[in-house]
Amino acid sequence: MKKIIFFILIPLSCFAQNSFLFEYDVSLNSLERKGYLHFNENSNPYYFETSKNNNLKDTKSDKDGSYEFKIILGDNSSKKRFQVYEKDTLFNIDFLNKKKVVCFEKFSKMSWEIKNETKIISNYNCIKAEIMFRGRKYIAWFTTKIPIRLGPWKFTNTPGLIMQIYDETQKFTWSITKIKFTKDFEEFEVEKKLEKISLKEFVQLKEKSNLEMVNQSMLKFKNRGLELAESQYIRGRETKFEWEEEKKKQ
Repeated sequence: MKKIIFFILIPLSCFAQNSFLFEYDVSLNSLERKGYLHFNENSNPYYFETSKNNNLKDTKSDKDGSYEFKIILGDNSSKKRFQVYEKDTLFNIDFLNKKKVVCFEKFSKMSWEIKNETKIISNYNCIKAEIMFRGRKYIAWFTTKIPIRLGPWKFTNTPGLIMQIYDETQKFTWSITKIKFTKDFEEFEVEKKLEKISLKEFVQLKEKSNLEMVNQSMLKFKNRGLELAESQYIRGRETKFEWEEEKKKQ
């Protein structure tokens, strides 16, 4: 990993000897989470999110009085879904049902469009940048005062730390809440015993499991005599994947 020089706000010596923890408030549709980005220039950086709630919403249809149920899948347990950045690979430690697995994918080298627009976030002057990533348009605000080319989740390659990022619908948002400078860095190693699968395989298995869960929930309501529309699984942050785009081109 290239040596990073930190300037202006903190002396170089302080940056070289310390580790960093960046905390984010995360909102994914109606799911509220906390995100934690751990960084040290001599170790593999990693990020994880913890869930705060799990939601089941129902709304009454204005047309015919039947009920429409919207189920938002989430996990209110203490499970941590880690992402470890190692060279050109991103390792995602996630769960298929209750089984912990390692999902790997190529480290994304994002090409951001830098805008001539700034705003202040937590006393840092931030610059606007935009990108299309896996089906969604994201708007990021980064600061060059902290020259770390990472952000929460899978966002990378901005000229500085991402302080805030959201998609254009603002249903998916990450906002920094705390910056910690510490001398101790807790390294994270991927468990060797965990099964490793590709991102493509993980997405297919995960979506099959989620759709089955939705169908089971819908069946319970139908058995109560409620009139329900056909169930449909809607993707979250990532709506289109590279292999699907390639298939369209063929």
